[in-house]
Amino acid sequence: MNADENAKMTKPQLVFDVGGVLADNLDGFWSGLAQSGGIERRTLRRRYKEEVGSRLWSGLITEDEFWAWLSNVCPGIEPAHARALLRETLVPLPALGRLETWSRQADIHILSNHLAAWIQPLFAGRTPHIASFTVSSEAGFHKPDRRLFEYAAAKLKGTDICFVDDKENNLETARLLGWETILADSAGCWIREIDRRLYGEGITDV
Repeated sequence: MNADENAKMTKPQLVFDVGGVLADNLDGFWSGLAQSGGIERRTLRRRYKEEVGSRLWSGLITEDEFWAWLSNVCPGIEPAHARALLRETLVPLPALGRLETWSRQADIHILSNHLAAWIQPLFAGRTPHIASFTVSSEAGFHKPDRRLFEYAAAKLKGTDICFVDDKENNLETARLLGWETILADSAGCWIREIDRRLYGEGITDV
């Protein structure tokens, strides 16, 4: 079988970010922490980015170390409350429920800046429909670092690749690898574009 024939037999490769695509992002988490801790959200986010953000997503500090940092920055917040707030924030978006259907036509891959332990509950019962997971805290790099995309690319099973993310700078890195990209809008209209790619024009619900 030549390369062209093999390409025709492989499924499309759909690669999804999590926050803002398959589940709510962490904006509500930070807003809730700021309100409960009596600290300006802007100040809390600035300190997070400067002090721990990159290291957390890269797996250079543990989840426990993050919670310890948070307790130091917001001493008025009980750790149990902070953890509950995180669980309440990471709620599924409609696209998460589409993965099983899409997996019949495409290979589904996850590529996320996150802690694996935080997003695992979202995929309970859905892992049979997902071909691979690439999570920054396990890989040691975080988007938009090209190395994380290359790490994920090694798990893909074809060359027809489409990546969905809610941040343009992450899409730019994907394009450098030759991937097609879709910007996930907050209204979820991008879901129709995935359906169009898999099922053709005029398909609105499959």
